[in-house]
Amino acid sequence: MSIPITLIDLLPSSAVEAGEVFCGSFHSALSAEGLKTLKKTVRRRQDWQAVLSSEHAACLPFAQWLSAKNHLPLHSYPELAEMHFGEWEGQTPASIMEQNPAVLARWWRNPACLTPPEGESFNKFQARILPVWERLINENKGKRVVLVAQPGVIRLIIMQVLGMPSRHFFSLAIESGELARIRVMHDEAGDWASLVAYGCGS
Repeated sequence: MSIPITLIDLLPSSAVEAGEVFCGSFHSALSAEGLKTLKKTVRRRQDWQAVLSSEHAACLPFAQWLSAKNHLPLHSYPELAEMHFGEWEGQTPASIMEQNPAVLARWWRNPACLTPPEGESFNKFQARILPVWERLINENKGKRVVLVAQPGVIRLIIMQVLGMPSRHFFSLAIESGELARIRVMHDEAGDWASLVAYGCGS
């Protein structure tokens, strides 16, 4: 009897109309260039069996387009929202750096050690995302699917798969439209996830 294998491609969507701003609860739509990049990434892909997505404006419209184009079921998850950045929402890192460089530098070194003002703590972010990630694995057992989400969500999933500490969170360069693939093998002992591809474009 063969071991079931689940393949989940992680597709980051971060190029929004507002530019390079903190964009968690701040709803800015995908930019024209961002849409072009995502379409280029998926143009030759024929092997997915479902599309999964965050409900953010930078993710869900593209996921709906991809689902309709390939006649695939679409499942969206409000829990897969990016981290809420509080007072930083809609601002650029450069503007935050001008206001309080020490705070931003500490957060970049280890987001678990500092929470953006009025924002979501790293622990709460983890507690929100990781149970949904486990659910996605179980709900799509044995399938090949693609998940469209914002960079922080994808970074956290990869960090979890690799067993990385939070201080290395920003060591993962997550670029819009660059796929990462997670393979999950299911056997009697449990589910075994591994990163088999990272930073793959079209």
